[in-house]
Amino acid sequence: MMQSRPSLTVGVLLCDDLHEELLTRWPSYLSLFDELLAGDPVAFETRGYRVHDKEWPDGPDAADAWLVTGSRASVHERLDWIVELEGLVRDIDTQGVPLVGVCFGHQLIHSALGGRTAPSPHGWHLGVYPVHTETAWAGLDAGQPLSLLAVHQDQVVDSAPGFERLATSPQCPWYAAKRGTTLTIQGHPEFDEAFFHALMDRVRLKAGDEAVEAAIARLPSSNHHEPVRRWIRGWLAGAESQATAG
Repeated sequence: MMQSRPSLTVGVLLCDDLHEELLTRWPSYLSLFDELLAGDPVAFETRGYRVHDKEWPDGPDAADAWLVTGSRASVHERLDWIVELEGLVRDIDTQGVPLVGVCFGHQLIHSALGGRTAPSPHGWHLGVYPVHTETAWAGLDAGQPLSLLAVHQDQVVDSAPGFERLATSPQCPWYAAKRGTTLTIQGHPEFDEAFFHALMDRVRLKAGDEAVEAAIARLPSSNHHEPVRRWIRGWLAGAESQATAG
């Protein structure tokens, strides 16, 4: 008789909705993270909370692990929901519940925990730009190039205290980091290339044709989305597993 995999609940703190004109195979932003979390080592059940629209969980204990998504908003806007989300992040981190932040979520977690974010002097960061690992993680050796799709203008310039830098770039000093049970990544492992192309049709209205076409032209033939997704799943299943998760 086949044994079923253990199941854990991941609270996905949604900081945006997909633009209504963004035509992709995903019906919602949550569905991208449903796909990211589909796989070993456990069976995850996701619960989405549209915190940007005042949908809040009861507290850090409402899920076994948490994930903070990207957003068109900026941490520097200091909107009411951003300030409240930072408080929830501090509670999650203090209680040692596994936590992952992606893009805006990466920036918000560092802001909440005592770090500093700022608009990048390089402007828009689109697609895959030069990033390298500083330590072995996600199956990559220290110093190896890391390829993830990215879409951002803001970045973490000073990490929150105690974070170990996992990946960095001349354009983005804190690209990925971890501390305790908290992991943050600037890139978008939930994206695939088809989604990125669809998103660029929207982003070009802000970033301009030149920046978008340059990003599309330098897309590599392969990337590290799958190994990073596996590593995120292992992290959410229990940060201690990362001691052996290559």
